[in-house]
Amino acid sequence: MLYLIATIHTLGFAVRDRVQAAVADPDRGASTIEIVFWAVGLLALAGIVYAAILAFVNSKIPGIS
Repeated sequence: MLYLIATIHTLGFAVRDRVQAAVADPDRGASTIEIVFWAVGLLALAGIVYAAILAFVNSKIPGIS
């Protein structure tokens, strides 16, 4: 029972520290979100380029033979 109480007590301190850090600096982590948005945008652009090249090649395949 003592182990459970100690674990819950430690969890409470960890959660309190995270909440205090988030309240103290709300812009913290904004650069990470920005990087994720750029990565998703570049992946979408790569997918569009891939689809365009694939469509072009598939349209030229009948003329090869």
